[in-house]
This record gives sequence, structure tokens and C-alpha cells, in this order.
Amino acid sequence: MFIFILYSFCYYKTMIKQYLISILNIPGVMIHEFSHYLFCTISGVKVYEVCYFQFKNPIGYVKHQEPKNFIQSFLITMGPFILGTILSFVLFGYINMNPRISILNIVALWFGVVIAVHSFPSRGDGKVLFREANRHIFINKNPFAILLYPFVLILKIINFLRRYYLDFLYAIFLFGLTWYIIRIIR
Repeated sequence: MFIFILYSFCYYKTMIKQYLISILNIPGVMIHEFSHYLFCTISGVKVYEVCYFQFKNPIGYVKHQEPKNFIQSFLITMGPFILGTILSFVLFGYINMNPRISILNIVALWFGVVIAVHSFPSRGDGKVLFREANRHIFINKNPFAILLYPFVLILKIINFLRRYYLDFLYAIFLFGLTWYIIRIIR
């Protein structure tokens, strides 16, 4: 009986921790998925379904038609990096322009960090882009795919390095960069 109670306690404690982490990451996940949706729309790829957040795996997704060319695939995959970097940069810039402790700055810092952390394309996004790049290079002989192939390989390396918290280091880098730029401007 004691073992069952202990197991139950540990199980629910772990579940509560996972839900709390998921809740804290909602802004980053929502911006990540919105970025995919936005870049599908911009590149003319039809979107069938969007889930901005859920408490199961995958935590969010965008279902869309297959892109017709490599540029569409590249933009849809890199959309979260582009938009997430811009939004995090703006949020961190606001904090660095107004360096005081306030609820608004704390929320801006939280949003900036989780958006930056979720700005890298996911492993699934990377696999799709790698497959598309290979298809467009070896079958279609697309010059854009050849030109952008180094970015695809860098994305694979980044996804490997995420296990060493590269995404958090990226958030710190963006915060430091905005701090530096604000100091130069002033």
C-alpha cells in the first residue's frame, strides 16, 4: 500500500510539473505555430488546420498542403525563427529601454525568453525541410535549394545542440544584443 501511495504521489507531482512547464511555454508555442501559419499564408500554401496549443504531443501544429517549391518550404520552416527573433528582440529592447522592475517588464521578459526559446524550428520541421531540400536538389535541381542547403545543415546542428540548451543561450544572446544596441544608441 505504501509503495502505491508513494508511486501515486511521484506520478502526480511529475504531471503537475509538466503541466506547469507547458503553461509557462504557451506564449512561445503559440507564436511558433502562428509563425508557421503566417508564412504559409504569405507563401500561398493553403492551411487546413491549426492548433496553437494543447496539453498533449505535439503541443501545437499546423497542417497545410504540400509546398510547391523549396522557397515555400524554407519560409514555412524558418517562419518561427524569423518572427520569434523579431518579437523577442522588440520585447528585450523594451525592457532595456525601461530598466526598472515592474510587472510589465517581468511579463515582457517571460514572453521574450519563451518566444526566443521556441523560435528555432522543431526537429519535425527540420526533418521536413531536410527531406524537401534533398528532393529539390537531387530531383528538381533547384538552385535555391542548393544555395540554402548550408542553412538546412545548420538547422540540423542546432536541433542537436538544443539538448545542451542552445535555445536558452539564444534567448540570452538576444537579450545581450538588445542591451548592447540600446547602450550604443543612447
